[in-house]
Amino acid sequence: MDRSQAREHLEMADRIVAASTRELPLRAQAIFFIVWGLAAGSTDLIYGLIGRGVAPGWTQWIAAALLFGAVAFSAVYGRRLRSLDCGMTFLDREFLNVLWVAMAVAFIANVGGWNLFPVYGMGAIWTVAASIVLLYIGLHENRRALAGGVVLIVSLVVANFSPAAVGYVLAAGFYLGYAGFGVSELLAR
Repeated sequence: MDRSQAREHLEMADRIVAASTRELPLRAQAIFFIVWGLAAGSTDLIYGLIGRGVAPGWTQWIAAALLFGAVAFSAVYGRRLRSLDCGMTFLDREFLNVLWVAMAVAFIANVGGWNLFPVYGMGAIWTVAASIVLLYIGLHENRRALAGGVVLIVSLVVANFSPAAVGYVLAAGFYLGYAGFGVSELLAR
């Protein structure tokens, strides 16, 4: 191998490393955070209203519909992203894998563990799962994700010490921390 061939190989390796280790733009994936942030936040809000006696018990079906709608949207939109081949890097796929695993576990705990966790406990599970996703992304040098994860954790702690407003505080955490992160990614760059 001569000097020019070696230089070409090194430049190619540099391009591959740069493409796979760049900060995750999450533009195409940001909609997942918005949809799930709005669905989970609205679910917390609905249960907060039910708990305060402001909304009738049947409105819990609206919350269930929002969550199932978020699942359906995620499946359809995720399949669309794969078919478009948006140029996702290994790191992009890893972030989405963490998102899918965390939300799937929270969903199973919500549906399968409703006898184990009181209503606000389920909201706390969703908050913890969402914060794991954002903090994982934040560990890869995304400050907006780190801030969103911190907002979710703070909302959990504040909700714990605000028994009269638990649902409202958890909802605010999702609206500001999770959906807010998605919006910030759409507006970034």
